[in-house]
Amino acid sequence: MSEKLTLWLDDNPVALSSGAFPDGAGWLKVSGELPASATLMRIRAVALRDMNDFMLLAQLVEAVRHVTDVTFSHLELPWLPWARQDRHMVPGDSFALKVFAQQLNLLAFDKVIVLDPHSDAAAAAINNMVAVPQQTCLLQSRRLREALAAGEFMLVAPDAGALKKIDAVVKASGAAEYAILSKVRDVASGALTGFALLAGDVAGKDVLIVDDLCDAGGTFLGSAQVLRDAGARSVSLYVTHGIFSKGIDNLLNNGIDAVYTTTSLAPANLQHPQLSLIDIDAIYQAYGR
Repeated sequence: MSEKLTLWLDDNPVALSSGAFPDGAGWLKVSGELPASATLMRIRAVALRDMNDFMLLAQLVEAVRHVTDVTFSHLELPWLPWARQDRHMVPGDSFALKVFAQQLNLLAFDKVIVLDPHSDAAAAAINNMVAVPQQTCLLQSRRLREALAAGEFMLVAPDAGALKKIDAVVKASGAAEYAILSKVRDVASGALTGFALLAGDVAGKDVLIVDDLCDAGGTFLGSAQVLRDAGARSVSLYVTHGIFSKGIDNLLNNGIDAVYTTTSLAPANLQHPQLSLIDIDAIYQAYGR
């Protein structure tokens, strides 16, 4: 069974199996029964990270369409791979998102539904893309929804790039205000410097940093230090996509009190007393698919 791919035909789940040939190439088979026709093929592709994962998705699409006359095809793609390489940044590198989008577009989905995409360039690169906004994802956490409505958290934008999204979170959640941080990133090396609090009085407040993704966590560790130096009582973090390449403890042992994220990348069985997971199925249901 493929752990990353789920197939529904007219909302009926269909079993899949997958494996690898002796040369290492992956294979996928629809092991459940395929009907002669279906109005809607819906595929959820979770935590796609490389072209091996994409190849299994492509095999699934081909296998279904070979047998079943499908009217509409929807792809639920919670995490959009290569979204961080959304332009040419230094001489000799690639526009990786564009390369991936060209391959994905060949599968001819009528909708590609992405959760809180990292890049605005995604909508232009991917045909028929629908973005589920950050506020829809965040507010599926009952704890955050209630805490923000009650004014228990002050929201924090970790950089200027997060301002547009956090403004929408403020309006949707009923939060009263937010603070704004800044940082400087060296494009070539990725090094972060110059963390500063640009706006907002966080003294004595419980703050919630909100962003679309966390990789190693350097942005948030630097942000937490600035916020604590400014008098914040506690620092929590919400990210839609948790890569956590240095582990969740790297955050929780270095200035972050609690982490909230979805299961777009973080496995549903990931456990920590200071970690709260938001099920992507609840997000897709709330958005109406």
